[in-house]
Amino acid sequence: MDLVKLLRMRRAYRSGAPLGDVAMLKLDALHDEAPELAARLARVRGYAPQPDLAALRRLPDRSLGREYARFLDANGLEPLVTSQAMRAQFRDRPYALRYTMTHDLHHVLTGFDAGLAGEIGVLAFNLGQGSAPVGHALFRFVCVLYSIFAPTQARRIWRNARVGLAMGRAAELVIAEPVESYFEEPLAEVRGKLRIPDPRASGVVGSRASLVARLLYPSRQPRVRRAPAA
Repeated sequence: MDLVKLLRMRRAYRSGAPLGDVAMLKLDALHDEAPELAARLARVRGYAPQPDLAALRRLPDRSLGREYARFLDANGLEPLVTSQAMRAQFRDRPYALRYTMTHDLHHVLTGFDAGLAGEIGVLAFNLGQGSAPVGHALFRFVCVLYSIFAPTQARRIWRNARVGLAMGRAAELVIAEPVESYFEEPLAEVRGKLRIPDPRASGVVGSRASLVARLLYPSRQPRVRRAPAA
């Protein structure tokens, strides 16, 4: 963890920078991009198309793009926006950009929802992929913390943690794929291409509504973005 970078992230947030920029700065502060991960991300260096939500809503049912739009609409979210300056700054360090821009697509691809148990599932998936901004020890701590403050969701949190880890280990590295170019393809086919199994067959469970979830993710109000969980 780099405290200087965290302070820079805080200043960017307070100055009204796009939340995509804030998320990238947070990831850069929390995660040192390992050389082997950077090598795998070389093919998508600088790749971060801004989704056109209106166009995605017009895509066929069950396509990746249509389901992505449904996920955003159901949770009152807009696609994350990143500035040109931030993209240029991180062009040769693509981890923060790709993790930020694909966060919600991870939810759609894996079937984890946007609640507490779902966010744990996505974080576990990335941990299994070797691309999470946290290590195994901190991840377990987060699971314990969530379980203490949301005991009615504890079983769902730990189940999704196990399922997400297994899914992530078996799948292709999602942040190294140009997944935005797959929007017009059926979601089931994209999952097959990336070796992500059907969520129901994998045992993914949904989150329950809770006060803790609203406190932890206060920006899950209509049309206000949250930064990806870390």
